[in-house]
Amino acid sequence: MTNLYLDFDGVLVDTITITYKMMYNLGISLNDRENVIKFYQQLNWYQLLENISEINNSFYNIRLLKELGSYNLNILTTVNSLEEIKAKISYIRSKDKDINVISVPKGIEKADAVKAKNAILVDDYSGNLKLWKNKGGIPIKFSSEINKEYITINNLNSLTNKKLIKKLTK
Repeated sequence: MTNLYLDFDGVLVDTITITYKMMYNLGISLNDRENVIKFYQQLNWYQLLENISEINNSFYNIRLLKELGSYNLNILTTVNSLEEIKAKISYIRSKDKDINVISVPKGIEKADAVKAKNAILVDDYSGNLKLWKNKGGIPIKFSSEINKEYITINNLNSLTNKKLIKKLTK
């Protein structure tokens, strides 16, 4: 069975749009790495996740993927603080008690945190996908815009497509 790693922020839930807007309102430039990290470290993640939207029924689609049985499913999420880890795990457990959650501290690459070779990563951030591919993994871009470099999906339901499964798990 193929390992499938799903990013949390920007794939399962729409934290990216909301936090970017919050930083904009606070006058924090996304290019100011130090203040962006500080923002995420000080953010009340529980409050954020209480008011968050799932992207395209992501947890329903995770259940479908689990029932399909073609993948060993994991959520692989970058985190900036212990509070973020706790809040994300609490949120995920409220949606699915049986999915494996792997928290990757900021500064460690996802492709180094787990065995990427022959595994699939669905992520909205191309930087993670590039490193994943360099480690022998199978990168899938999560975006509403087609990406010429990677297979692109905008709904986890796409991973139930038999032709795509065959292509990814050959």
